[in-house]
Amino acid sequence: MSEIRLGGEYLKEGRTELDNLFLSRYLPDADGTDVKIYLYGLYLAASGGGDTQKIALGLRLTEERVSDAFAYWEDQGLVTLTADAPPTVVYNSVTAPVTKEIRYNAREYSDFVDELRRVFGERELPVGDIVRYIEVIRRYKIDPNAMLLIAGYCIERGKASTAYVLSVAANWAKEGASTEEAVNAKISEMERGSEDMRLLFKALGLKSEPSFEDKNTYLYWTKECSFRPDAVLQAARYCKNKGGMRKLTKFMEELRSAGALTAAEVADYRKRKDELNALAADVVHNLGAYYPSLDAVTETYVNPWLSFGFEPEALRELSRFCFRRNIKTLENMNVYVEKLYKLGLVTQSAIDSYIKQQAALDQKIREIKEAAGAEPLVSSRDRDFYRTFTELWGFEHETVLAVAAKAAGKPFPMSYINKILLIFKDNGISSAEEAEAFFASDRPKTQSDKLIRQNYSEEELRGAFRSLDELDPDDEDI
Repeated sequence: MSEIRLGGEYLKEGRTELDNLFLSRYLPDADGTDVKIYLYGLYLAASGGGDTQKIALGLRLTEERVSDAFAYWEDQGLVTLTADAPPTVVYNSVTAPVTKEIRYNAREYSDFVDELRRVFGERELPVGDIVRYIEVIRRYKIDPNAMLLIAGYCIERGKASTAYVLSVAANWAKEGASTEEAVNAKISEMERGSEDMRLLFKALGLKSEPSFEDKNTYLYWTKECSFRPDAVLQAARYCKNKGGMRKLTKFMEELRSAGALTAAEVADYRKRKDELNALAADVVHNLGAYYPSLDAVTETYVNPWLSFGFEPEALRELSRFCFRRNIKTLENMNVYVEKLYKLGLVTQSAIDSYIKQQAALDQKIREIKEAAGAEPLVSSRDRDFYRTFTELWGFEHETVLAVAAKAAGKPFPMSYINKILLIFKDNGISSAEEAEAFFASDRPKTQSDKLIRQNYSEEELRGAFRSLDELDPDDEDI
């Protein structure tokens, strides 16, 4: 007489009903009596348990016939007959049948399976989990005794799930700990690190006990990444009360990328990072902007700017200048930075000189606008006009000022000045005296009223202008 019960997979999936997969895959090829025995046994197991004798009586069959049926279903992988005497019939999930290959492996590792069940004690270990243990053993060539040590070590620390134990086993095997001796050494190493972990948690401001994962992470830092223990402690002090192991892990990756592996190197890196973040904070503040992460500002903007050769104070001064120019984002400031870099202006003295030149330029533009009776506020369009007048067309400031005086009371005075200066350009008028003489004469005063016109051939026009595709934006001044 054999006991009948549901396997762990059924309980795990929370159902005892008949799966449609049984009807589509197994029922068509099975003998009718075998199907009756399977279904009646499933019913008894789901309702609290039964045995082969109860099935025989209920279906008016011999126990031998019932045993034959369960032997058939074992071949199909839908039940497992244990090695007990008499064997217990365990129903497996239809979605995860225990095939002949799996049973073969389980029997090959029967001693291991018995010991594994002993390690887990009263906790029922599903057949599917046992299969997974065997698969990991075979895949990573782990000694069965080594796997038992790993399972026991994890269980003692409250980590008894199959997924967790197998994850530890796989990671340790990848690190070379796949034999009983190597696993013992690994466990000893983990235990020796307990005092280091206590000091580490104290440095982080944590009062909890280090977990198994925490210890494994610490060993990764000190063994795989070559960090000195004092370097890890130094890093932990900087992360105190700022997010625990998660924050420290991120910082350790940062240090690893920077090659800071000793306590002195960590301290130096932190000092430089504090200085960079302070610079980033000053730049953002000077722009009147807000960015939630200074680390992102440093990484995206400040570090590249410094790599160009810009002095920190030069960037601070430039950010103040950008604010005065109504430039209040790092992205737009970056346009100035890149152009100044191409001009070779990267030091504080060079930036100061540039800003003074720009201030002098704005002052001249204000004089022009005041002479024209306009508001003295200087815009980027005003600067474009003035550069065109003086740098491209070659007019002296006094000449532009003389024209501005005649623009008083006119709408859009800068446009008026532009029209008059175009007439001057076409007629060779350049000095302030010539401008005054022009206004005193009876000649037309706007471009639309000009008497002197020039006609250009198609070839002359082609020679006078370049294709937009040929224009180099770097030729433009700021």
